[in-house]
Amino acid sequence: MKKLILSIFLFSTITLNAQYCIFFDFEAKEPEMVVSSLKGMMETGWGKNIQGTKSLFAYQFNGTNKATHSVQFCFPDEKAFSNFYNSWAMSIDAQLFGEKLGNFTEDVSQTLNTPVWYKNDWANDNAFMLYQMEVSDPAAYLKEFKKFTQKISKKLGFENNSYGLGYPIIGKTADFTHFVWVGSPDVESALTRTKQMFADPLFAEFSKNVSGIRKVVNTVLSVRLMDF
Repeated sequence: MKKLILSIFLFSTITLNAQYCIFFDFEAKEPEMVVSSLKGMMETGWGKNIQGTKSLFAYQFNGTNKATHSVQFCFPDEKAFSNFYNSWAMSIDAQLFGEKLGNFTEDVSQTLNTPVWYKNDWANDNAFMLYQMEVSDPAAYLKEFKKFTQKISKKLGFENNSYGLGYPIIGKTADFTHFVWVGSPDVESALTRTKQMFADPLFAEFSKNVSGIRKVVNTVLSVRLMDF
């Protein structure tokens, strides 16, 4: 885990104004020890002074991706991210806990992500449908996506939950160029709404309009386990 965190720092889970989110995706060998170690890390002075949100998510039905969990840090601006970056090297506690986490995890990928467009605060949602995609015409896709999601969210009753389009700025980008998320209060709601959406004529129309410019390469159900 120390290698995982340091790698994204050398290259480069949230509030309504979050503009940078780091996803550390990993395979957990001992999930209970991961939770315990992360909790200890976030209770240090270093963890408490992070100017952003800190969350642990579990990936359910993650296709061929080996990642089982994701630690996510989200920041409102470049300064907050920079403070996080600089504090890591100076914190012995953070590095010690990073080494400890490495005993219970296997690194899979790390990305620095930013939203293109979204509605509502995703910190209030607990389950997310994630759609990872190859998009050849981002501007055209965004236009269709905004039109579709604002209609379907009202029709299916999730207009107060978060939904949006984002992309990785840095990190593992070979598999996809963009990702869509749709937030829900729980897993049951996420599955029900997804089933309803797929059966709705609005979705059929949207899929037809973007069929030539986007290809879905993976779908993931991400569940919030803990905020620190």
